Amino acid sequence: MRTLVILAALAALPASAQYDETVTVSRILIDVRVTMANGEAVADLTPADFNVTLDGRPVTVESATWVDEQKDPGYVAAPAPAGASPDWIAPLVPVPGRLFVFFVQTDFTRDYTRTRGQMKFRRYAEEIIEGFAPEDRIAVLSFDSHLKFRRDFTTDKESVIEGIRESIRIDDPARPQPADEASLGPRLTRAALRRATTSEKALRLIGEALEPIPGAKTLVLVGWGLGHRVRGGTAVAMDREWPEAHRALDAARVSIFALDITEADSHDLSWGMKNAAELTGGFYASTYNFPRAAVDRLRRTLTGYYMLELRRPIDLPGGSYRVDISVNRRGSMRVMFPQVVAVSSLAR
Repeated sequence: MRTLVILAALAALPASAQYDETVTVSRILIDVRVTMANGEAVADLTPADFNVTLDGRPVTVESATWVDEQKDPGYVAAPAPAGASPDWIAPLVPVPGRLFVFFVQTDFTRDYTRTRGQMKFRRYAEEIIEGFAPEDRIAVLSFDSHLKFRRDFTTDKESVIEGIRESIRIDDPARPQPADEASLGPRLTRAALRRATTSEKALRLIGEALEPIPGAKTLVLVGWGLGHRVRGGTAVAMDREWPEAHRALDAARVSIFALDITEADSHDLSWGMKNAAELTGGFYASTYNFPRAAVDRLRRTLTGYYMLELRRPIDLPGGSYRVDISVNRRGSMRVMFPQVVAVSSLAR
């Protein structure tokens, strides 16, 4: 899932050995961001500064590696060598260039508060893109009646900005040029895109397309809402497709940073955006009154993150666990992390 669960490779084992014993995964990796209230990243924490629990059970933080996203964008666990023992710990190898996906919601009904907000925020979105490093790779997708694939991963900022501008259209865009390296194209077929008829289905498809690509990814959701109003009341609930979307994003190590472009001080469907961002280790911000503050917070937050290495308790079975992380430092800090972690055991 979203955490990098370090597993021994099965491919090197004979078929007769693949169902004889259970491999105990002794380490769990999880990405955590810590910022001040204004989004300024806190970069001097140690393992002793973090308190981590899985379903309320304390776990030991073995290491807290600060990843400077502007210099050293990310790491993945190296594949296990042939004949690796069950307690083999995978070394971490760097992945060059950050991976960003811009997911733009374009209202199909042309609601004034949504369309106007999208048009007004467009120049700020372009500013965000201009601020990325030259080696960062960016993809653009939009949603109106269904998901639309506008740009595969590219370092060409001008092309990405043009893709953002095009997202206001209710059109049928031509298939983008495939990425030179990791590409979203193999899973974003025309048929799959047309089946993604809700934002939640679209997010699931994006997560599934990103999962084979190594490293952490950032999804910038420029939109107007997630979820639906509960019939007969004012409450909002996530759509039924969200749990599968969440699992897919988790598996691909995707954090959602939701920028709400609705021209309103508040609205019901903002709750769904907040929930999705919180669950995946990102944040929500409205751009209505203070778009500059939202952009600056995003820029500061994306300075870097901690990769926590957790010691897995010997008796912890495989499954999904609720994560809670706090920091032992004085001052007002925001701690962002995926709130559900999947811990796997592997039968051989």
